[in-house]
Amino acid sequence: MIKKIILLTAFLFLLFSCGTREDETDNEQYVGVWNWVSTDGGLANVHQTPSNTGITRTLTLTSESFYTIKENTEVVSEGTYYLAREVTNTDHLEKLFLHFSNQPNLIIESINANDLYLAQDANDGFKYHYSK
Repeated sequence: MIKKIILLTAFLFLLFSCGTREDETDNEQYVGVWNWVSTDGGLANVHQTPSNTGITRTLTLTSESFYTIKENTEVVSEGTYYLAREVTNTDHLEKLFLHFSNQPNLIIESINANDLYLAQDANDGFKYHYSK
């Protein structure tokens, strides 16, 4: 009987200690002020940067799920955001999206402590690079 209890306890511990996909939608690593580095792509295959456009852009994400986008210190968009896994229109794979209340949703291509790469969900879409 004791063996059964120990096995059941071990099984339940393993079951509940496994990581979940909810970790991916935790916004902690996204919080902060992100400085625009570049925009690439589109039909014309553009390459825009702050130096060749004269625009400085920041994306601020808060832990309370609010965002602000500023261009040259002027607020151009603000609202709420959330993270969610969805199937893309382009390659029909499940990916993590950054949903904005007042902006188009973007695919999160990758993120680390210093860099955030976002992309439009379109074959001829733009890709955005931000850094902290």
